[in-house]
Amino acid sequence: MNNFENSLQFGDKLEKETANLSLLKERVKKYNELTASMSSILTTFEQRLGKLEQTVLPVYNTTEHLQKRQQNLDATLQCLDIVLSHYEVSQLVCNLIHQGPIEGNIGVFLEALDKLRSAIDYFKNNNSQSVELENVSSLFNTGCESLSNHYRMLLKKHSYVLKPVDLLDLIYIEDDSSNEDYISLKQLSQSTRDELTTISLWLDQNCRREFTVIYASERSEIIYRSLQNLKDHQKSGSWGNEPLRARHSSRVEPKKTTSARLQQIFEKKANKLYLRATQTIEQSTGFSIKKTVSHSDHLSSEDYLDGDQELDKYIVLLLGLQRLLVWERNLMNDIIPSSKHTEVFSRLAQNSIELVVKDAEAITGRILRCISRKEWTSALGIFSALKRVILLQPDIERTCDPHQKEQLTKVLNRLQQTGSKALEHFLEVVKGESGTNLVGMSSSTLGYSTVPKDATVHELTSNTIWFVEHLFEHFDVIGEILQHDVLYSTQLDTILMKKSLMPEDKNKALLAIYIKKALAELNLTIMSKCEQYSDQATKHLFRLNNIHYILKSLQRSNLIDLVTLAEQECERSYNDMIRELKFSYQKTWSKMLGSISSMDELPKPVHGKIKDKDRAILKERFSTFNKDFEEACKIQRGISIPDVILREGIKRDNAEHILPKYNKFYEMYVSVQFSKNPEKYIKYRPHEVNAMLSKLFDDSA
Repeated sequence: MNNFENSLQFGDKLEKETANLSLLKERVKKYNELTASMSSILTTFEQRLGKLEQTVLPVYNTTEHLQKRQQNLDATLQCLDIVLSHYEVSQLVCNLIHQGPIEGNIGVFLEALDKLRSAIDYFKNNNSQSVELENVSSLFNTGCESLSNHYRMLLKKHSYVLKPVDLLDLIYIEDDSSNEDYISLKQLSQSTRDELTTISLWLDQNCRREFTVIYASERSEIIYRSLQNLKDHQKSGSWGNEPLRARHSSRVEPKKTTSARLQQIFEKKANKLYLRATQTIEQSTGFSIKKTVSHSDHLSSEDYLDGDQELDKYIVLLLGLQRLLVWERNLMNDIIPSSKHTEVFSRLAQNSIELVVKDAEAITGRILRCISRKEWTSALGIFSALKRVILLQPDIERTCDPHQKEQLTKVLNRLQQTGSKALEHFLEVVKGESGTNLVGMSSSTLGYSTVPKDATVHELTSNTIWFVEHLFEHFDVIGEILQHDVLYSTQLDTILMKKSLMPEDKNKALLAIYIKKALAELNLTIMSKCEQYSDQATKHLFRLNNIHYILKSLQRSNLIDLVTLAEQECERSYNDMIRELKFSYQKTWSKMLGSISSMDELPKPVHGKIKDKDRAILKERFSTFNKDFEEACKIQRGISIPDVILREGIKRDNAEHILPKYNKFYEMYVSVQFSKNPEKYIKYRPHEVNAMLSKLFDDSA
């Protein structure tokens, strides 16, 4: 049963597979038929496409050839037009070139020049023997000359010399140099500057360099004449008293003197430099620096009113040059191609810099003559000017090229040399090797060959102290001068071996060395001059007056602290000298006191009487005392001691030194009958001696 069922299943499967096989054969047959049909269609299409290609390809090749011919024809016609334009350009632009450029419409003229330039290049490359080359070259050169003349005309027409008051306004009022409100930049409007810039670029690109000479020449003349007008204005009576108008306001500033205005300008510059330096140090080290108060910080603007006007005028001129050069560089940057900046600016600034350098030589020459006449105010003026020129150096560094910086450095060098000679010459005068007359704070001649009759403070002493006190205001520039002297630098090294100093204190130490030297020479000179007095007391009082004045002046001006940098025992040394001179002065009374103070040698009265032989001794002792005392009082009443404390102290010392001895002598012999006329010998009672001593050094007496 099972076998039968299996047979039936296999039979069914066989029938299904047989049916499937028949269906597959039928479909394969149909696919073959479709394939044969498609192959036939494609073969027919290929044959027809081949026939079409054989028909179209010749037409395509012919069309392409015709197109190339058309392109060649167009290019040839274009080249012919260009060539013809080169031949025709001279006729087309001739009138325009000869007419010249028109202000405000420079583009048309430059376009004509470009056409001529193109024609020149064509004829040079293709027909260098052509007459047309000469024609277009001549016309091109004429056009370039017209363009250069137009360039010069624009500069002349729109540039003008600054009025002195305008230049002073720019000098005295601080502004940002890039500000469009600058008068110098207002001379050339924006349209004019644009036109000049266009011309400059075109000439530079076409290798025409004459515009650099034209620009430098015209602007150089503006700077030079502006400075020259300022110099002429400085000679007028109104110089230094011009009211200034604020840059962005209609308010007129109050009048100030030139010295006060300059002081304000350079205080601002110094503060800016100080702020920049402290910021740099703080950024690099993290330490903040507190500004130290200098001696000049305590001075008001009135303290500068009596400065050297010629130096003030020169500093104003130098400031004017610096400001003008800054503005001219900004103007040049807008107009001249950057590749020509160095060349143009060098030419532009040359004449004005030479003017300023030449004036510096004249100024320093005049100051040297003043110094030779010992007019020390001018010497102090040179230090003030030197400080200001140093403050201007950063501005000069930013503005000028190396050659110009070198020229302007001559100004600084001349001032430094003059300052050095002033310091040297002053020492010679104090030392007494440079003549017998000295001109101090004024121009009057003060005799130094003789000493004052009243033995008061010598004018050499007062003027020396006056000079060294004012030197402290300029310790920074004086330190820079002195450090180049081996003598001072060696002594500074000795000081630095003992203690470390800040850079600012090094300059103070150098000045301290100089002042120490000046005071040493002054002390020697005072010692020498006191020998002109015949009286010992007057000699000592003369020296005492001067030494005391020196010490008190140093203490009053705080210069004693400065001198201590170079000489630690300075104050003690002066006090020791004062004590020694007081002691020496007291010893001058010894001869007079010797006649009354040797009590052991004097006769001893018994019951108010003495021996006859001793009467002559008493007469001689009283007579000697009277004579010496009267002579000393006569001399010393004519002596002046200006310092009240010193004068009263010496009077007190005299009373304490003389009165006790005279009282003892007087009381012992006042009642002794040693003469028929005792009033002839006992001329002074103790209170009268005291009264006469109190009148010493009294001008009213």
